[in-house]
Amino acid sequence: MHIVKMVIISLIIFVLVTILVTQALQDKIFFSLFVGIPSGIVAFVLSFVYMYRQKSE
Repeated sequence: MHIVKMVIISLIIFVLVTILVTQALQDKIFFSLFVGIPSGIVAFVLSFVYMYRQKSE
């Protein structure tokens, strides 16, 4: 898998996780975006590292 494809897939995961976490916490936490963005970044990094390591094998 090319590096560009891995970045695009990771960006899609980032957007989805950010939106889902923000929507899930919207009623409980006023600034739910402050929780959603970091969790999206973590999902981005984890998915990219996972795909990169799978490519190496």
